[in-house]
Amino acid sequence: MQATDKPIPLTDINDIKPLENLVVDWSLLFYMLGAVLILAVIGAAVYFWKKHRNQKRVSVEVTILPHEAALRLLDALADVENIDGKVFYFSLSNILRTYIQAIYNINALEMTTEELLPKVDLLSLNKEMHHGLKYLLRSTDPVKFAGVPATLSKMQQDLAFVRDFVNQTER
Repeated sequence: MQATDKPIPLTDINDIKPLENLVVDWSLLFYMLGAVLILAVIGAAVYFWKKHRNQKRVSVEVTILPHEAALRLLDALADVENIDGKVFYFSLSNILRTYIQAIYNINALEMTTEELLPKVDLLSLNKEMHHGLKYLLRSTDPVKFAGVPATLSKMQQDLAFVRDFVNQTER
């Protein structure tokens, strides 16, 4: 620098301003926390209300006695003219075996006819019912499994027998 050069005063530079005390408005924070709290309470109330409302819906099981169930199913099977013989005898056998299982505690649904016949001998049935039941159980297998055609009159007789069996053995 030369001696004639004088420093140029810097007038556009200002000193650092001192720190300002910030005043925090806590009321806004309280309003926001209050709104969140109110929303949480409303959400919890709706959740518990829905849960409680769903618990009020208790399913009621109506117990149908085995003979009532069997008779209803037999009534549905009564239109023998419009049912295929194989389907008819599968349904009739299933109804009969389900009824026997419910009344006599024999696992008739899981047994073959040959396994079931000795169990039938142990049932307390009159002689006519005993022979009729064994005959029916034996005569359904050829129709169900061997494709032997079923006659309409035989189907009606077998349906009537099972209905009589249910009516005579109901407990």
